[in-house]
Amino acid sequence: MSLQEVLSLPFPLRPYQEEGVEFLTSNNSALLGDDMGLGKTVQAIVALKKEFLENGIKRTLLIVPNSLVSNWVKEFSMWYPNLPVGTLVGNRESRENTLKHSSSTIIATYEQVRIIFENPKNIGDFDYLIFDEAQRLKNSTSNVHQACKKIEAKNIWMLSGTPLENNSGDIVSLFSILKYGTLQSGYTPKEIKEIISPYLLRRLKEDLLKELPDLLEENKYIDLNDKQLIFYNSLIQRKLELDKKDSSGMLALITELKKACNYDPISETSSKLDYLKEIIEDTFNNNEKIIVFSQYVESLKFIQNNLQVKSILFDGSLNKSQKDSAVDEFQNSTESIVFLASLQAGGVGLNLQAASRVVIFDRWWNPAVEKQAIARAHRMGNKNKVHAIKFVSAGTIEERILDLLHYKEELFDEVVEGAVELKDKATLLDILEIKE
Repeated sequence: MSLQEVLSLPFPLRPYQEEGVEFLTSNNSALLGDDMGLGKTVQAIVALKKEFLENGIKRTLLIVPNSLVSNWVKEFSMWYPNLPVGTLVGNRESRENTLKHSSSTIIATYEQVRIIFENPKNIGDFDYLIFDEAQRLKNSTSNVHQACKKIEAKNIWMLSGTPLENNSGDIVSLFSILKYGTLQSGYTPKEIKEIISPYLLRRLKEDLLKELPDLLEENKYIDLNDKQLIFYNSLIQRKLELDKKDSSGMLALITELKKACNYDPISETSSKLDYLKEIIEDTFNNNEKIIVFSQYVESLKFIQNNLQVKSILFDGSLNKSQKDSAVDEFQNSTESIVFLASLQAGGVGLNLQAASRVVIFDRWWNPAVEKQAIARAHRMGNKNKVHAIKFVSAGTIEERILDLLHYKEELFDEVVEGAVELKDKATLLDILEIKE
């Protein structure tokens, strides 16, 4: 009998998903590192269902980003409808009481766990502890990481399409929660790969989903206009006043320079916006839809205020109902729409297959975030080729950031996927082009 028949699943699993279920259920501690869009959520739920039927598991704690709670509840209702699933609500005392007395599956957020498990009060242990978007735990010194490390569980699973975002220390941090104490930060990428290989399963979309739409990615170099350049250069002069040891001052300057690449707040002009308008016009002429991502909400508002076409602004200020309505309108409307999304609010957990073009308006510090954003459109269900255009302001700090992104991609390849020669990591001084 197939796994679908044995577990009474509503839909058959793909062969690679069955392999993922077997991987999880065969390991007390495991990291499912599948690429975005391969169904890590489904694999984890089916694995839980299999374990429950075979071994009678009782207590499961699932920790997820706040934005994905509803998505997990919906997936449970589809794939495991008779499993009692609760969420943590109410004040701290109420949430702690739920955790103490629950005998089934509880979904909590990273923010809730940070507070509750700072000083655990007889909450007890769990049969299964699952971390979704586990890269949230990459910083071993954070309060969230330390709190999660205190949770006792017989089995720990992690789900993350980007288990390494910055450096090999990310992997070391994750595996410290998975209880693999032999992994040390001083190990070489090759040594780390050898140690984690038995407990990490990673597959790529392009290798497994042949029916996925084609994806074209390109960096588009755009010159600052004259007014932007004057403003940008005025900010650059500040670097001469910086103490080279003032990391907070350098970070603040980098942020201002990045924003200046988007638009000049004095003249309210933007060469990026001018080019974006051309892309939007071409997209609409083809009766298609487009997503524009930025890390800065003020940049998204600037774009929206200067567009003469229908647009939807999607950011962290929207409540759940408003977010659902925004996604539904974009997905189902027959009109051509520009979906303006912040990377933080819209970069994960959304299905936006109606889009055929994705624009990364400004560059984030790690490539994983950008890949997550592009995956909102480049996923199963999209019948169109997806064209992802990443803006880079020529001759500016964004080119330096691009060098850093290349480094991080190479490091990920070496530790998680393959072996390549690494370049030196860019520093804040490098990014600002301040020489010793």
